[in-house]
Amino acid sequence: MTTTRQLEITGAGSRRTRPGIEWLSRYAAGTTLVVVLCIAAVVTPSFYSAGNLRTVALQAAALGVVVLGQTVALLVRGLDMSVTAVIAFSGVLVVSAGAPGQAFWLLLLAAGVAAVVGLTNGLLITWRKVPPFVATFAMLIVVGGCRLAYTHGQTSGSAPGWLRQLGSGSLLGLPMPVVIWVVLLIIFWLALARTRWGRWIYAAGANPEAARHSGVPVGAVVLSAYVVCAFCAMIAGLVLSGYLGYVDANLGVNVNLNSITAAIIGGVAFSGGRGGVLGATLGAILLTVLVNVVVVAGLPVYWQIIAMGVVLVLAVAIQGLRDRTIADGS
Repeated sequence: MTTTRQLEITGAGSRRTRPGIEWLSRYAAGTTLVVVLCIAAVVTPSFYSAGNLRTVALQAAALGVVVLGQTVALLVRGLDMSVTAVIAFSGVLVVSAGAPGQAFWLLLLAAGVAAVVGLTNGLLITWRKVPPFVATFAMLIVVGGCRLAYTHGQTSGSAPGWLRQLGSGSLLGLPMPVVIWVVLLIIFWLALARTRWGRWIYAAGANPEAARHSGVPVGAVVLSAYVVCAFCAMIAGLVLSGYLGYVDANLGVNVNLNSITAAIIGGVAFSGGRGGVLGATLGAILLTVLVNVVVVAGLPVYWQIIAMGVVLVLAVAIQGLRDRTIADGS
């Protein structure tokens, strides 16, 4: 009861925001996505071809799975810069299976790697008080080095058939990565909205000290957030490897920035305790669509970076206005 009351108190400030700023913070990603889709219909009608829409769905699914975990990390006032390394290492592990029987054990090994990375990130942040960026960036380097040691510098490998089926197969007419993404999205939404763990995540991010005094095990909650994020990165690594059909040193190279950007665009606050997986999912779709529209339109690649940068700056500006309004009203 105390924790629930604390959440009600911490959430009271959001009701003091201006209606326009509040609306932008919550629905900017969805609104912008609709605008971009309308522009694409006029400027690049080929965007809506069946083959291209399938490509967009597959790319959005791989990014979207990581965004789910990154959202949880952001909700507890953190972020995870090691997801790229976990994605690459997971892909390397599963493609090295020489026989079907090895795949099961290598999947367990990949899960073990994700657990170790998540636990290490969480312990560095909660126990040693290392800033999240520093702790997770250090793990990015360590895991990247472990991957090089495991592969002996080999830069690529081909995905086995079962992994290709996972990454590019279909279930009831839907691409398998999309099915996995939707299932995980439902699980995350229910966990954050309907469980005690979800309430603790928001409480720990909104006001850690108040949450601790209310009986929330803040350290354990933050630790769990980084373990969850690492497991999402592992799943994304499997999906991405199966979709591409191979693994090389560039697998998931831009996912760190893109996953954080998508979550922020979707209304998840850097200051923690505010946002959700539904908005972050819309942010992931928006980023994927933006990049695809630029490619289909035949524009130079730097326009992809410019478009994502502009959207991120606008999202952060909206978040800043919202935080300032809350501070002024409190």
